[in-house]
Amino acid sequence: MEKVLIAGGTGFVGEFLIKHLLICGYTIHVLMRRSAIIQAKNVRYFRWDIEKGYIEKDAFDGVTKIINLTGVNITEKRWTEKRKVEILESRTKAIDVLYKYVATLAIRIDTFISSSATGYYGAVTTNEIFTETSVNGNDFLAFVCDQWEKAARQFESLGVTTVILRKGVVIGKGGGMYQKLAPLAKLGVNVSLGDGKQYLPWIDIRDLVSLYEFILQNDKIAGVFNVVSSQHITMNVFSKALLRSFGKGSFLPNAPAFLIKLLLGEMGIILLTGSRVDNEKLKKTGFRLAYDAIENALQP
Repeated sequence: MEKVLIAGGTGFVGEFLIKHLLICGYTIHVLMRRSAIIQAKNVRYFRWDIEKGYIEKDAFDGVTKIINLTGVNITEKRWTEKRKVEILESRTKAIDVLYKYVATLAIRIDTFISSSATGYYGAVTTNEIFTETSVNGNDFLAFVCDQWEKAARQFESLGVTTVILRKGVVIGKGGGMYQKLAPLAKLGVNVSLGDGKQYLPWIDIRDLVSLYEFILQNDKIAGVFNVVSSQHITMNVFSKALLRSFGKGSFLPNAPAFLIKLLLGEMGIILLTGSRVDNEKLKKTGFRLAYDAIENALQP
């Protein structure tokens, strides 16, 4: 079976993806910053240093496809000017290093799958339903997504089939938004923020990893895709569904917007805004979402 190189494979999505691709029969090479990882069957770990522009050469041995998942967590720390630089460069520089190695060493890669986010369209709540042809937003995260995608498109100049996934919030047990909010919902706490009318574009982690498999097996898929469920939900709807998944209800009010802004600063805007995002282009590829309703995604 083919070898796939995964950059940024030690996070929430990466761990799910590696397990899924191993079941599918792929051999996985994983790039990571720290060493001393125990090697597992059909998985090998390799060192890289984005700042120094270094990758262990053997990481590319036999690899025909690359999946890029790099990027520091945007909600982990307050957005100081230093943190903003980290958010941007952890995404763009990582791709630049991958591109340099593939181009300089003339490594024969046929597919490059890179991440982006629905934040490309801007942190806004509007009546517009965004498609892949909608214009780029004008805030910080929209800028980051734009630069992220431009970095990925470098691979097109090498004749590599390039796929860019504009992901919604990834919902899944064991990480991300679910891991942070589920303990509160178990206690009957309302987890909705602001007025709760902001939309929450989302994708189930199981559908996401299945999509990666689908793309790896379909070499005609290329370009930008919105990776979101078909169900448009608001933050209020999500909160109620999460509470119901634990057999709970709540009479508590939403966390007020002013408090979110006070605690999180500029970062709070991504929690208090959100619009609908269209996935018709994705569905036209033939990919089918198995967890397309939030109730299904949140089942125990």
